[in-house]
Amino acid sequence: MQRTLSSPTLTLNMLEEGQLALSKLLGDPPLSVPPQGLAPRGLEPPEKGVPFGFEVLERPLVWFPGVERLYEQAKVGQWNATFDVPWEKGKGVPEALERALCQILTWMIHQEFAAWYLPAKFLPRIHPNYLEPVLFLSTQIVDEARHVEAFVKRVFLNGIGFVGAYPQTESSLLGLLHQEDFDKASFLLHVLGEGTFLDLFGFLKKWAPDEASRCLFSHAMEDESRHVAYGIGRLRARLAADPACGERFVEALEERMAFAQEVSGLPTEIQQALAILAGGGEKGVALGKGMDRTFQFQAQLQASRIARLTSAGLPQPLAERINQLHVQASGNAM
Repeated sequence: MQRTLSSPTLTLNMLEEGQLALSKLLGDPPLSVPPQGLAPRGLEPPEKGVPFGFEVLERPLVWFPGVERLYEQAKVGQWNATFDVPWEKGKGVPEALERALCQILTWMIHQEFAAWYLPAKFLPRIHPNYLEPVLFLSTQIVDEARHVEAFVKRVFLNGIGFVGAYPQTESSLLGLLHQEDFDKASFLLHVLGEGTFLDLFGFLKKWAPDEASRCLFSHAMEDESRHVAYGIGRLRARLAADPACGERFVEALEERMAFAQEVSGLPTEIQQALAILAGGGEKGVALGKGMDRTFQFQAQLQASRIARLTSAGLPQPLAERINQLHVQASGNAM
């Protein structure tokens, strides 16, 4: 079954021209709003509405120029985990590679649940005046749900199923899900966690043992790139409004570490599985080559993370400090 798109280029052009842009129809979002009201901006003044106890009430916490376009891109980029992956091309994978892939995906599924549940938790806390980011975050929830569905389908494709248990990863994710401040939670998820997964999807796409998995990781990368773009855009807006806010994100990582079992890298069994995929085998020269590629990848994860942070406006020393804390709190993962 093939998807058909209803003139996405025309729609984006109309958005840029202002004919369909919510910011043109409703006006720019206010800098701050009271916690009352349940309507988008322009419908009625929030202060006349019923108190709903909204918590995200300031524009730089959630909104930045360009978020509406990300929402449009997300709608165009939706894919179907049943029909848009050539599952028949995932058959016949050698057992060692298949088991390694299933182990990695099992570990990733835990983290995709966290990336799915965290934005869902915060949606009802964001004031409806900030409609565009609420719309975008709704697409992220759908994206992450689809990743879980697709990963489950892949691990059972050739009869292996789930492989392993990851209590250290779950402990770290508990610290992420227990974060009650949207500003901190979005930084931890969209900049650090999703940034890691964007790089991980790229690594897996390169070394996946079958065409179905390569297609799956390619689709997931497109989704993840939008999530990271939201995080970086939001971080730039935060820094523009409050250049000293970077210390809040250090606090967020320190709070997360209270839940985490401190580690210095990816779980050993996941490193091994990545090496088997990257080298094309579980023994000898192939495994050695794969281990080298996996170590290089982990170093690149940190370099990419620091580059994202500095590109958003954080000073280099603070970016390096945040990177190190993230490695300790998450094991260099989500």
